[in-house]
Amino acid sequence: MTIEEITGVSGAEQIVKFILSSKKDEKYVENLKKLKEEWNVSTHRVITDKKFLPDKEIKDVKGNITGTRFVNRISIPYQKTIVNRAVSFGFANEVKIDDNARDDKNLSEITKAVKRVLFENKEVSFNRKIARDLYRSKETAEIWYFQRTDTEHENYGFKTPYKIKCMQFSLWKDDTLYPIFDQYEDLKAFARGYSIAIEGKLTAVYDVYTDTETRRFAKTESGWTEVQVENLGIQAINKIPVVFAKQEQAEWEDVRNNIERLELLLSKHAEINDYHASPKTFIKGEVKSVPIAGESNPILKGGSDDDVKILSWQHAPESVKLEIENLIENIHKFTQTPDVSFNSFKSLNQVSGVMLKMLFMDAHLKVMEKNEIWNEYFTRRYNIIKAMLGALNPAWSTLTPMLELSPVIKPFMIDDEKSIVEMITTANGNKPIISHKTSIQMAGFVENVDEELALIAQEEDIQMIKDSSSPVMVNAIPAEI
Repeated sequence: MTIEEITGVSGAEQIVKFILSSKKDEKYVENLKKLKEEWNVSTHRVITDKKFLPDKEIKDVKGNITGTRFVNRISIPYQKTIVNRAVSFGFANEVKIDDNARDDKNLSEITKAVKRVLFENKEVSFNRKIARDLYRSKETAEIWYFQRTDTEHENYGFKTPYKIKCMQFSLWKDDTLYPIFDQYEDLKAFARGYSIAIEGKLTAVYDVYTDTETRRFAKTESGWTEVQVENLGIQAINKIPVVFAKQEQAEWEDVRNNIERLELLLSKHAEINDYHASPKTFIKGEVKSVPIAGESNPILKGGSDDDVKILSWQHAPESVKLEIENLIENIHKFTQTPDVSFNSFKSLNQVSGVMLKMLFMDAHLKVMEKNEIWNEYFTRRYNIIKAMLGALNPAWSTLTPMLELSPVIKPFMIDDEKSIVEMITTANGNKPIISHKTSIQMAGFVENVDEELALIAQEEDIQMIKDSSSPVMVNAIPAEI
């Protein structure tokens, strides 16, 4: 369908107006700006908001303000820790593909081609970028397109002058995403707002994608107008070549107040430490002489009724310490972010595979919850790639709809290999579970495994010859009487 048929309006001005109205959240730009400020430690509230943590005024004995003393301002990159750890637990392992090809050679060839497309587009790192953008900005998208090359290649199992490429649409890079759904929540069109240089001038544009066309509308002095856009070849697949994902909140929004309170407490506690770091001297009466700075064994002289005491901080604020610990616990607990610092592990007497699974269970549950998003996201990605392969190879056009591809996401886990091996060998009656060659490969100490096996066999033969040629003590046989 054309964008006019989908929106019911015509003309560049009216189409752009309809696209902008598809964003129901009026504070969309403000919310994104706040998320970016919270992501950057230098723009946290404790750093920039002087009302939240005011600097201290310096006054003379008469109460007149003579200057300002800048207080300690401590910000913590908890937002990055929460997001990056969620990305690592979900996508440290490569996303596998499950298919229904079985023994069907043609479907297996298509699956192999899909995996090749993903490999060429660096899927492992690309998935992490997509996940990081979703978790910190609440929206992300990617577009797939054809790129013509100078020579034909057979990377996909057939000759073609085209490569299948992808690009990320990122709110962190000042893109604006406008998915347009129908009443059944099916994606009917997608628009991306950004700025590019047109005729040497930075211009705001909107690229609009439907299942039959790609259109571009640019802002000019006379208003919005349609301009020519490069044909990405998406008309051949009869699909919108965009994968879009959205979640309600950024990963840290539920604990936003906890993080701000923690930074405020740490900043104020730094002020207390500065104030009490150096001991203070209390003098009663009149001291006649004081020691010179740096003098060893200094002596203070005073009268019989004079007294000098060194003031020290005897009681640390335990309530502040308790609140800081509670805030840190809440931040980790309510974002399902495990604390993998050294301090959290050093108190454990024994770190086994079962213990690690218990420690990381919350993070794994979070990965499973996120699969509500990622299963749909990756399935749509695979369907787009299948359609593009079918467009490049007409022999596959009727086969690609028959191929069912689904993602298999395995959360990151530190394997307790010793416990696993012991469990398996106990179950199979202490029989070997891998060959000698495989064990050498897993060790990774040598480059040529076959040569190492030959050397080991040679050494065993030499040892066997030595054992057979060594003298053997034989008990003397008594003579017959």
